[in-house]
Amino acid sequence: MDAEIKRRPYREVGATVPEVLEHKSASAVLRAVINNAKGEAISIGDIIEAFGERAFGFVLILFSLPNCVPAPPGIAGIVGTPVLIFGVQMMLGHKHPWLPGFIRRRTISTAKFKRLIDIAEPKLQWLESWCKPRLTQLFSAFGDRVVGLFAFLAALSVLIPFPGTNFPPSIALVIVSIAVMEEDGYLLVLGYLIGLAGLAYTVTILGASYHLIQAAMTSWFGF
Repeated sequence: MDAEIKRRPYREVGATVPEVLEHKSASAVLRAVINNAKGEAISIGDIIEAFGERAFGFVLILFSLPNCVPAPPGIAGIVGTPVLIFGVQMMLGHKHPWLPGFIRRRTISTAKFKRLIDIAEPKLQWLESWCKPRLTQLFSAFGDRVVGLFAFLAALSVLIPFPGTNFPPSIALVIVSIAVMEEDGYLLVLGYLIGLAGLAYTVTILGASYHLIQAAMTSWFGF
């Protein structure tokens, strides 16, 4: 499979990405993806193809990063939906990411994607520099399913159109994904704690919104 990927040129993303994938550095992989991108836009399908049949960690980081920095309106829906699907696949025990055609055909501006990587790369490198194998018993087939559940819940929070509901779960998912790739249990626990705090905030916002709507309906219509 690797030899086939190296021989086949990508339509949007260069064939040097599989070589970088061997080093398992998220920051290096993302940099290779954008450095080999051509044209004004990159399709989600081309990005997935560049990663090949690899672990979910890279794609979870990639589609969570846009919600960790100021991003254009509507970006949450573009990147949140793939994370939701990946989460379900991980919960079901799938080993490789897959997306339906209508999502694979959606595109992201190359220039905006490059700016995102430029902002995120130093932070990812700093985080990676602190990683080392710890609490490795947390990483197993069952642990992957837990990460899938976490990704699913984080994506639901991202897709809810309320202020502040997308940043904490997204940054937590980036941390969790790096932790899984580096087998750093301490970092994994930190990511889960940040994510749970973000999900608690989302639930609080939803509850408050429900009560406000209920009070308004009672005031206006008497029921």
